[in-house]
Amino acid sequence: MTGTIGEKTQITVTLGCEPRLLVTIVEKFDGGLFIDIKSEDPDAEVGDLDGFFFNFTDDATMNGLHIWPDENQGTQWAPVTDIQMNPDAVDSLSNGAQLAETYDAGIQFGLTPDSTQGHVSAANFTMWSENGPLSIEDIDLDSLAAVVNSDTENGIVKTVSDSTNSGDGYGEEEHEDDECAFLIEGPVNTEVVLTQLENGDIRVDLQVLEGDDPDATGQIGDINGLFFNVADDSLLNGMTVTGDDVTGSQFAAGSVNNLGNGVNMHGTQEGETSETANGFDAGIAIGHTGIGGGDDIRATSFTLSHPDGLSLEDFSGEFFGLRLTSVGDEGSDDREDSLKLIGQCEEEPQPPICDDQYYLNDVMALMTQPMHDELAYEMMASEPVEEMDLVETY
Repeated sequence: MTGTIGEKTQITVTLGCEPRLLVTIVEKFDGGLFIDIKSEDPDAEVGDLDGFFFNFTDDATMNGLHIWPDENQGTQWAPVTDIQMNPDAVDSLSNGAQLAETYDAGIQFGLTPDSTQGHVSAANFTMWSENGPLSIEDIDLDSLAAVVNSDTENGIVKTVSDSTNSGDGYGEEEHEDDECAFLIEGPVNTEVVLTQLENGDIRVDLQVLEGDDPDATGQIGDINGLFFNVADDSLLNGMTVTGDDVTGSQFAAGSVNNLGNGVNMHGTQEGETSETANGFDAGIAIGHTGIGGGDDIRATSFTLSHPDGLSLEDFSGEFFGLRLTSVGDEGSDDREDSLKLIGQCEEEPQPPICDDQYYLNDVMALMTQPMHDELAYEMMASEPVEEMDLVETY
């Protein structure tokens, strides 16, 4: 939004997802630019503002450019602790936080000299040039980015919101986050899918891959048992299982290794770790041992329940053990082998809150992959700057 205060021209740009940051740039009477960064919503906590990055429309603008306040000479409203100016080469803060793109300028905020330490909820600074007046057109408004909470594991870089121009808000696209699907791999590959149900239960689906499935190995087996760990051992007291093929279960932290009748994980062939060597937290027996026992289960489901409810987070990053008997080639009557395999419900990277911000922790992973021109990231929000506040501040 562009407007005027008296005869001053100003523009506001929103960054990130809700709660968004509001950046207000004002052309001052003396030819400088005043830049204010606050929460768009006065009642929303946007976190600790650690840095602000941007590009100029012409690199020559940096010649003779000055920033007020100087490093470590500001106030609580302008807590500038570092200033970087270098065309297309600024991409980090003093604490090592790395952005995914490079910028012409970076202004760092903090309450401790030369650092991002201390909680900064809002900040401002002023730019002026020895070579004449500056205007809003000297700033590449599409490049604006703010870094929030970079001293924590949940640091975020907020970029220009689509809603700045289109009016679109976050919430139109929901992120699917109700499944953990993974393979337990070996001579027989088996897909495991954990699904979060609305009532707080977890449904577990097991499928031996065969036929034309691209992950099939050509061998199959009879599912006899699934063993697993949980993140919180206290959940084991009260956990129950139901399923048509379930023939037994045990729940005991770090000590479940044998459900009887050959359904055990002793001498696991592949994937054993220090977390599973002494036993799992739980084990579910499926059917009867081997096709000689009267069944040949290659797909089954069961449901885990707890009075306090369960979530995918209770299983995220945890190891699962699979017991297969009657292992052999598809279509063969000679299925005399057996397997004990281990897989993991891997932790999924945090999804962006929206397309206008991204997590600092994901940057290194992004740097190792090809970047696409259309890739955009999400940022944090802040409250709208009142026009009278601006007049009183600068």
